[in-house]
Amino acid sequence: MNEVVAAFLGMIILFPFIVTIAFMVVMRKMGKAPASILGLAADVTTPLLFIAVYVVSQAIFGQGIWVYIIGIAIIIAIVYAFIERSKVKEFQIARLLRKTWRFYFLVLLAAYVILFITGMVMKIVEYVR
Repeated sequence: MNEVVAAFLGMIILFPFIVTIAFMVVMRKMGKAPASILGLAADVTTPLLFIAVYVVSQAIFGQGIWVYIIGIAIIIAIVYAFIERSKVKEFQIARLLRKTWRFYFLVLLAAYVILFITGMVMKIVEYVR
């Protein structure tokens, strides 16, 4: 039983978009509009992407980059706060956090895809040699 749970959690961590698709299907069955559930699905997937980027980078390079991931996330939040503060008269924390969280999703998605492709190419080259 432990092996099944470990395999399931490993699959979710390695492929976080399984959760995204499942969330979108469930929300669609509940009658939510597709446009509104896309943002919620991204919000649900972002923490899994943080973990997935770390795990994939650990598997490829053999060393963790957790400090860099968190550092970049903090820098993004600070930059977004400065931009939001200069653009808007009424500074809304909830709006800033939502924008930052969605930007994290985009950045982590790009990092995940790049790392995944890099890892696959490196393993293919290693296998061919």
